[in-house]
Amino acid sequence: MNKMFNQLLSIIESDEFKYKLNELNDNFFNLKQEIHIRNLLVELFNQKHKEQGERAIAEHPRLEKEKTTEKERTSYTRVDLSLVDEKNPKAPFKIELKYHFPKDKGGFSEYQESIQKHFFGRKSNGFILIVCDSDKNLREKFEEKWNIDTIFPKLSKEDNIWKENLKNKFEETPDSKSYYYEITIEKPFETTYHFFILEEKKE
Repeated sequence: MNKMFNQLLSIIESDEFKYKLNELNDNFFNLKQEIHIRNLLVELFNQKHKEQGERAIAEHPRLEKEKTTEKERTSYTRVDLSLVDEKNPKAPFKIELKYHFPKDKGGFSEYQESIQKHFFGRKSNGFILIVCDSDKNLREKFEEKWNIDTIFPKLSKEDNIWKENLKNKFEETPDSKSYYYEITIEKPFETTYHFFILEEKKE
């Protein structure tokens, strides 16, 4: 396992991350939280490791997109998150992040296409999918109390078939190692974050 990636996984497993996630959801329950969680991981990683010459950097590096025609203008995309060692800054550990709800992507039965695109297609070293799941009724009651109307309650599912689909897809992904973490927080209503993670296997 890559040392810096292992340090990032240790943060995801930590009580500090759970506490911060609890506060984050309490403040931003009505938003998709991909960027919020990405930024939280950057902050915690740098708090712990930047003095040792290792940094998490968001939206880095900038990569040139593949052209479909010779006349096409050059365009660029940015990697969601990179872990960078000051001893070798030109070889960052590149991570793509995605954020979904249980009913997204048709229950994730065909999610290998997304893995192919974002993990292999973008030549990522790591891939983190976060699925946010909360009780439909609890979320609806809370939103109604504050006169908020989001689509999120409709994206919850009562069964766990989506979770089994994803676990299987991640475990069966070739040339990689999979990890899974589940974090349940209480504010402002019970919410569970499922982290499905891939790391490339180096030969």
